[in-house]
Amino acid sequence: MISIHEYDLKPSRGLFWMSIKDGADPAAFEAYLKQYPQGTFSALARQRLASVSQQARAADLRRFDGAWNVTVQCPAHLGATGYVIRLLAQVKDGALAAQQGAVAQAGSLTLNGKIQPHGKASIDAYGMVGDPKNTANRLSSGTPYAYRVDALFDDARGVGNRTGVRPCSLTFVR
Repeated sequence: MISIHEYDLKPSRGLFWMSIKDGADPAAFEAYLKQYPQGTFSALARQRLASVSQQARAADLRRFDGAWNVTVQCPAHLGATGYVIRLLAQVKDGALAAQQGAVAQAGSLTLNGKIQPHGKASIDAYGMVGDPKNTANRLSSGTPYAYRVDALFDDARGVGNRTGVRPCSLTFVR
């Protein structure tokens, strides 16, 4: 009877491993592990699979990196006047950040969120009321506010909608 270790050293198994060991394709390591789950090189294959998968996820996040022009558009709603805000967002490793005005000052808006590799994002928006006419309940200028935006990005564009009472849409363009 052939031992598992002798079987592992058969030329076909060794050739398969040699052909993928320096590669960056997760599917190759998955195929190796499927065919040889207990093979001599299985521990190395699992390690390489984890490494190249992590690199692939990081590369996916970086596809959104760069400057994005953001338009926040809120139509008139429940007595509040409509408004449009334009600002510039920066994305680095999938993390989106944008700032309109000075933080904690009347009329400010901050956007922070994380874009997932598949493009889905949840963005927190917060700031201080500028013009009270833009709020449905006539909050005073300088009153803090916050809301969440659900968004979806591709390589060049993104769209999002404010969750909650007031309908607002956000457009992101590279």
